[in-house]
Amino acid sequence: MANLRGKALYSAALERLKSGDAEVVDTSSADFRFSTTTVAIEAGKKKGFIRFDRYPDLCMEIKAAEESRKLKLSGQSKKNKNTTNEKIKRLNEQYSDLKKQHEDCLEKMLNLIRLNYELQKENKLLKSNGIHKVSEI
Repeated sequence: MANLRGKALYSAALERLKSGDAEVVDTSSADFRFSTTTVAIEAGKKKGFIRFDRYPDLCMEIKAAEESRKLKLSGQSKKNKNTTNEKIKRLNEQYSDLKKQHEDCLEKMLNLIRLNYELQKENKLLKSNGIHKVSEI
């Protein structure tokens, strides 16, 4: 009777892992894998409780779930890779635009600094020559 209770407990844990409604194991983690250990931990047991000689059907289900996860993940990785490449390309273009804007702003700032210096120099020269009022042009 305990064997049936154990199998039902582990099967329920496996179903929770498949659906993503796990209570103990984090299925959203990048390290997540379907294994006898993760199913046992989700069922509230320690690793090593699920063995092939005890639960061969359950072990085959776990193996099939892992293969399914790998296939699903490989399909998503291609999509993610394409979107990642597009995102990188878009960010590089944005970086280039911002770099150009930055260089333009630096050029304007340096021109204003130079103009300010020249005007201060002219003002100082005019004051030293005794000319206090500059005629308007």
